[in-house]
Amino acid sequence: MPTTGVTIADIDRVLERGFPQLRFPAALEARFEADTGAKRSRFLLFSGIITFGIFDLFIFRDRLLLSDIFETALIYRLGIITPLALASFVVLWTNPRPWIRESMEAVLTVLIAAGLLYLVTTSRSPMAMHAHYSMLLILVFPNIIQRVRFWYALSASAIVITMYAFGIPHILLMQAPIVFGAVLLLTTTTMLSLIANWMLERDERREYLVGLREKLRAQNLMVANEALSAISMLDPLTGLANRRRLEQFVDTLVGSGRSATKPIVFMMLDIDHFKRFNDHYGHQAGDNCLKMVAETLERNLRVGSDLAVRLGGEEFLAVLPESTLFDGVQIAERIRADVERQAVQHDNSPTAPVVTVSIGVAVVKPDGRLSFAEATMAADEALYVAKQQGRNRVWPPLAGSENDERHPARHAG
Repeated sequence: MPTTGVTIADIDRVLERGFPQLRFPAALEARFEADTGAKRSRFLLFSGIITFGIFDLFIFRDRLLLSDIFETALIYRLGIITPLALASFVVLWTNPRPWIRESMEAVLTVLIAAGLLYLVTTSRSPMAMHAHYSMLLILVFPNIIQRVRFWYALSASAIVITMYAFGIPHILLMQAPIVFGAVLLLTTTTMLSLIANWMLERDERREYLVGLREKLRAQNLMVANEALSAISMLDPLTGLANRRRLEQFVDTLVGSGRSATKPIVFMMLDIDHFKRFNDHYGHQAGDNCLKMVAETLERNLRVGSDLAVRLGGEEFLAVLPESTLFDGVQIAERIRADVERQAVQHDNSPTAPVVTVSIGVAVVKPDGRLSFAEATMAADEALYVAKQQGRNRVWPPLAGSENDERHPARHAG
């Protein structure tokens, strides 16, 4: 779909004002041609193939009415018009620009009409005066059946009628009253066909606008639903994922089969003495503290693969797919140090003068089945140990992370 800046409001304005000149504003016209051009080219191609099959059948009519110049008629139909038509089919197959597509149809109409007038005015057969009525078909077919765009159809029709009015008086045995009646018949018939052509194109364009408006409404609704869905999976205060998003994330990991071959780290984080901080500095300061920790957590995770979650209150969780215990502890230590470096004053803390965090890390082994409950429980147990060890620390500690036996609560699954 083209990326033109068309809005529902644009469409409503055009529908309200109308388009008597059968032309939209530039952006909407470009969208219209981009959406319908290929289909129209195919329609003109296949209808043209059928048309020229019928056109060449009139050779038998020429044999009866224009017998004295039958060879010339053959050259006109098979040697000139048919090759030109075939060339136009090749161009239509490439889905040309609108003005090329419509101009070709209009020019072919004029050439066919000019060729027929040449034949009927040069023939000395007394039956030639009955051949010129084919001109009706030559104009009605492109105007109503092929529905050549109105302004091109109008131009071609005006040229053909002018040629016809000047040409048919030269047909053998054509008397003035017959000439007048024939010109009047062709003119009025063509006018009616042009009115029909205008109405058909107007209805086509109106139907397109209504359909496009509904399509844009559906797209806007989808975008709005996606936005609402995204919002429903975020914590409103910190902007981190919430429990619903966490469950979806873990389900995706299980469904992808990644947990069967790659370890996954679960990292539980808690702000030390946060209740004391909140009581001492107030809820606004507490909210700012939560945001600071959330930003620090997210900043130290891998974009696109890891997930940071606020579980509630001052408790956070991070999930790190395809990570080892050593990786998890290293990242956790970086997060802990980063929070401490923020130096957010905490005068009511018994363990440190600034805001700090404790972090517990657990890993799901590659040979184990992913159990969300077990993994989070193991990370929570590790967090409990970190708090017992004095807070503002990671458990298991970085120095001993290479030895699985030295530290409890390290593996789940």
